Amino acid sequence: MSLSEQFIHLSHFEFWALQLFCTVAALAGLYYAFRWLGRARLIEDAPTARIRSAHQGYVELVGNARLMAGEPVFAPLTGIDCCWYRYKIEKSGDKNWRTVESDTSDALFLLEDETGHCLIDPEGAEVTPSDRSVWYGSERYPVNRAPGRQRVKQTPLLKLARFLSQEIGSGRYRYTEERLYPGDRLYAIGLFKSLDDLDHRRSQSEWMRGLLREWKQDRAQLLARFDLNRDGQIDTREWDMVRQTAQTQARLAHAEQQRHLVQHTLRSPNSSRHPFLLSTLADFELVRRFRLKAFGAIALFFFAGSAAIWLLSLRPVQ
Repeated sequence: MSLSEQFIHLSHFEFWALQLFCTVAALAGLYYAFRWLGRARLIEDAPTARIRSAHQGYVELVGNARLMAGEPVFAPLTGIDCCWYRYKIEKSGDKNWRTVESDTSDALFLLEDETGHCLIDPEGAEVTPSDRSVWYGSERYPVNRAPGRQRVKQTPLLKLARFLSQEIGSGRYRYTEERLYPGDRLYAIGLFKSLDDLDHRRSQSEWMRGLLREWKQDRAQLLARFDLNRDGQIDTREWDMVRQTAQTQARLAHAEQQRHLVQHTLRSPNSSRHPFLLSTLADFELVRRFRLKAFGAIALFFFAGSAAIWLLSLRPVQ
């Protein structure tokens, strides 16, 4: 029986289910082709800015990833210190792998170039990390916390060889972890914002209000400092002095804070037309990846579309 005859003898439900599958696949291919070509074009057209002189809005930056002062960030499965991580634990089922646990780091880190620092908020970002590890084990959490690493710049043949070696391995659980490291060269494009005069004034006002609330709660101390005539009350003239003192202290505290505060941030624009991308690949390598994905999506569109049209051509014969 020929292939055409096999499709002709499909049941009504099977035929239209297959027809719907081919149609959806063709539409998905068309959608992702435009999506990935658009991203490649966006990266090509965006000029690289310097942190100190970058304009406010959608900006492309290139620099080195740096950790912020404070608590270190550790990848959960390997314990490696890093700037960012993403991991997944899967359990083997009868026919496929089922995800039982996954998470993505939302810890802030820095991007540094020759002109300054920018705070990176990775929430909502599409991240191409430095490397990834995929390994297997029999426990929910891995006993082996030092697996091999796969650099993102591997050639396709080396990636295929590693993939086959992983699939040959056995285990009830499969662990996947990806990481960005301090010092990684990082390409970033997203919504750039700098603290302006309004932000500074608002911050000083918040400091001042906080001081006033604190002083009001300790009335005895407030009277001891500012009740000049010792009548047990803070009159209008004395309250003006309280406010002036709080304003001066707030200005000094704010100035000290600014010495250690990062003045610029990069975060998600929350717009499908303007993606938030973080990558250890250079911009031209990202463009090449997106174009290859787009060509694959175009091939899917033509293949699935042709199959859908061919199936429709068979239907009148039934």
